[in-house]
Amino acid sequence: MELTPTVSPADEFLEIASDFTDPKEVIREAISNAFDAGAKTIRILCVIDRSTGMDELVLTIQDDGEGISHESLGAFFGLGHSTRRQTDPHGFKASTAIGEKGHGTKIYFNSRRVELTTSRDGTRIDACMDEPKKSLRRGELPRVVYDTSPTDAPNGTRVKIYGYNDNNQCGFDHSTLKDYIYWFTKFGSFEKELGIRVNENVVLHLRGLGWPAAEPEGMSFGHRFPAENTNLSVLKKSDKVAPLDFYVARWAFPAVPVNGMPNSTIDIVFYIEGDQAKRRYNPMIHPKYKMWREGEYTVEQRYGLWLAKDYIPITRKNEWVAEKSEWTKFHAFVNSQDFKLTANRADLDNTPPKVLQAIRSTVEAVFREQIVPSQHYRKYQDELQQQQQYRSAEAEEKDFERRKKAALKQKVAEFQGCMLVEPRQEGGVFSLVMQLLTLKPDMFGFQVVDYDTAFGYDLLVTKDTALDLNRAALRFVEMKYELKREFSHSFNMLAAVICWDTKLSNEDEVVDLRGNRRTLKITARPVHAANGYTKFMLVSDTEEHNIEVFVLREFLRDALSIDFKTRAKE
Repeated sequence: MELTPTVSPADEFLEIASDFTDPKEVIREAISNAFDAGAKTIRILCVIDRSTGMDELVLTIQDDGEGISHESLGAFFGLGHSTRRQTDPHGFKASTAIGEKGHGTKIYFNSRRVELTTSRDGTRIDACMDEPKKSLRRGELPRVVYDTSPTDAPNGTRVKIYGYNDNNQCGFDHSTLKDYIYWFTKFGSFEKELGIRVNENVVLHLRGLGWPAAEPEGMSFGHRFPAENTNLSVLKKSDKVAPLDFYVARWAFPAVPVNGMPNSTIDIVFYIEGDQAKRRYNPMIHPKYKMWREGEYTVEQRYGLWLAKDYIPITRKNEWVAEKSEWTKFHAFVNSQDFKLTANRADLDNTPPKVLQAIRSTVEAVFREQIVPSQHYRKYQDELQQQQQYRSAEAEEKDFERRKKAALKQKVAEFQGCMLVEPRQEGGVFSLVMQLLTLKPDMFGFQVVDYDTAFGYDLLVTKDTALDLNRAALRFVEMKYELKREFSHSFNMLAAVICWDTKLSNEDEVVDLRGNRRTLKITARPVHAANGYTKFMLVSDTEEHNIEVFVLREFLRDALSIDFKTRAKE
């Protein structure tokens, strides 16, 4: 018995049409098709049409490429029938075309209607497909109706998509779309940085939603980079505090052989760009302290090291070259035609791990051996270190003013001729306790044997002061600014907790890091008692020893009549 696997065409079409991660990818696919057709002029128009009684998103993409032949019409509307998939006798890709899977135009199916008008070598084709998305959801294949006619019009193609993505307008405003085109489509290719000029005269006319002019905006080909600017002497004249904010250094490495893959090469373009240098050419970087506009992003969200195929960025791999503190300065790309993309071109998960690792090691070697030792990179690092030191000194000066204001507002008390300062954090509690023990060693009923605030418990103490330490019973004391329900140490071997304050109430439960539980018992100081203080005890149902909690705010007031008051103003 034999079984031949089958495919559910409608389900597969629907899956592919819905598999794109960003609705703007419809623009990426249209631009790729225009380049594969040899277009020199591309027009993209986005409008909202209300003639049907609703706000319908309509996209028009037009190019002057070679057009679509009658034989290729089925590939345009079909699935997996790419006419660009050409290989040599050894199985290597033989064309420079971007399209190779026959999936890209299926994103058009995510719409109410698709209209195609194309002219090629004297023949015009007018085709339309109604309700493709609705048909696929019903399990039906949409029908394409078309006519052919002779024409004297020049070659070219126009695709009009009605009701795209359920008319969701997000991302199709002019600024966001323009930014997307320059970053994630073939029109924004970084190939010119490598001396590749074949597409430099291609132009694109864009009118996204909200563009105020009647005519679309003209855009020139190629990813945008700032002009190189490595003269620190000049930069310091314009900004002596942060000259690196305008620093721009560039490296380009075309056709670098891949380690362990002598038949493969990669292209690398690497820029270091200061923050202000980025913002001068990229208006989509969110300005600090201002309201967010649609499509804006932070430097951290966009910049770093991008991996690309066909010079179209796919995914970031910042960890290949730097830690976070550094990669935000990088504007870098690595192109490899050996990357294997998923059907929606969203990631490189189809690339064999060995290939990805070989490319990574090559990129790391170029960065380590050719970029890092270079004069411009060393100059940048030296100035960065000096700038950070300057900013640290500046920060210290600002911190002085902050600390001064805080100190004037801080409460203090006098005890045995010494001034005590109310703590604001755990370190302040430690300092206060050490000061109190110096003035009154028996204050807490134990003697400090050792202290360590870097790791573990703060104090090692004993109550057996008359015994040799080798035989004395030793316990720990932990200090906190505030005692809370979660205790970050174990209750084992703990004699006491010293804190400044607590918001816990009588019978509240406290849990240590081992999950052991104790109940906080609060015994108020007798109203008419001449001495004594309110006692806080962590009591266990299973352990014999209780843990006393010294809440200094109350303990010092009750036991020693120490009241903290705001400093007297001079």
